[in-house]
Amino acid sequence: MRITLLLAAAAIFGAVHDAGERGSLSPGASPFSRAPATMHLRSLEPPATEVCLGDIAPDFAYQGPDARWRRLRDLVAEAPILLIFGANDGVLRIVEGEREALMDLGVIPVAVVSSRLGVARAVVGRLELRYTVLADPQGVIAAQFNALDPASGRQFPSWFMLDAKRRVRGLGRQGLPLRGYAELAADAMGVPSNTATRPAAR
Repeated sequence: MRITLLLAAAAIFGAVHDAGERGSLSPGASPFSRAPATMHLRSLEPPATEVCLGDIAPDFAYQGPDARWRRLRDLVAEAPILLIFGANDGVLRIVEGEREALMDLGVIPVAVVSSRLGVARAVVGRLELRYTVLADPQGVIAAQFNALDPASGRQFPSWFMLDAKRRVRGLGRQGLPLRGYAELAADAMGVPSNTATRPAAR
């Protein structure tokens, strides 16, 4: 399976935040990037909730690299996803090292970072990441998974394994492991993993 890199912004704030810093929207920007539409979208987002094992994950919205607005259901339509919050550079590199093993399982890794879209793009380039990264500068996505500290605005390091129907097949809220993401995904999906006998691919 060949999966191309996707950089995306959280639907509610990403494009507006960047536009505000520049002072105006770029020509041809999506009409959903304008503030009134943005505030309307905010009211349509699923509320924050304690997402538990077996639940249907909130169908959050995000903006893709082609400026089109999509939802989580569009991501899981391609393949089950391993959704990761609160990853630092080290964890992002580790997930990159296990990307091929995850893809062999038919799983797409997706990291949600608290940076603006431009900063997220820079991180992807600097770390040479080849998997999906969603920019969530205002914590819109993280809040929907109860993975955001309201006091500090920081993401809780956590992961969620979602199947093609957005059902949570596995999760972890006690931090992110330093290795074994393919094994986590395999266990959650109930499929065998062959990663124990080979080194992590890059």
